[in-house]
Amino acid sequence: MLRSGITNPSVRASVITRFAMTNAWTYRRAANDDIVELASWCGAGSLALRPHFHDESQIVLVLSGSRAFRIDGATVTVSAGHAALIPAGMLHAPMATPGAETVCLNAYVPADRACSSLRIISVGDRWRSIDEISPEHISEIANDILSREEPGSTEQTGRAKLGTALTESPEPIGEIAASFGRSREGFSRMVRRELGVAPHAFRLLARLNLARQLLRAGEPIAAVAADAGFSDQSHLTRLFRRTFGTTPGVYWRD
Repeated sequence: MLRSGITNPSVRASVITRFAMTNAWTYRRAANDDIVELASWCGAGSLALRPHFHDESQIVLVLSGSRAFRIDGATVTVSAGHAALIPAGMLHAPMATPGAETVCLNAYVPADRACSSLRIISVGDRWRSIDEISPEHISEIANDILSREEPGSTEQTGRAKLGTALTESPEPIGEIAASFGRSREGFSRMVRRELGVAPHAFRLLARLNLARQLLRAGEPIAAVAADAGFSDQSHLTRLFRRTFGTTPGVYWRD
């Protein structure tokens, strides 16, 4: 993981980074090993993005305005003064929230920092700006949410097995279906029901997550497009922008 040049422990503990006011998602690396990266939105409303999932668990912290998502066929709203934890691998579609100014910080944390389903908690009005939020605050929010999880929950187990089979196996969909004892059509229906998208669409989202990981590692965009299985750089750019709210070029420079 890329790290910032901050070496003073007291500074690392108290500062994440500074974000400008903008009407686009801005991504930054975090000066903390427990946070993979950060993304902020500061502007009018919020963008609608294509349904996607992350390899990391996502903490959504809303300071003003609100965020809305479509998850499992329902609309979930995270209002100001609240934080949500979206587990790694959970399909979610950010919805447009036009109008009032929205200030939001997304923190992407390792996948083992996850609950079995979406969780939302109240955090009050502790922070007036994103710059006041430290890595310790992010960990505190994650710990609070995870402490409310019922022990032994297995809701995500079936979804995880399907996701792993689709992303880690190079075999055609038909052969993966057979390994689950299903016809191709039956397997596609099961994947849609459990993961929310068709098998090929799920694999495409996994390739976008791989591209994001390679960009974080500093790989050139053209090489990322090839390594992640996209036809060319423009193909990657179109899908990346619609899914993550920024272009690979801006993401890579951040």
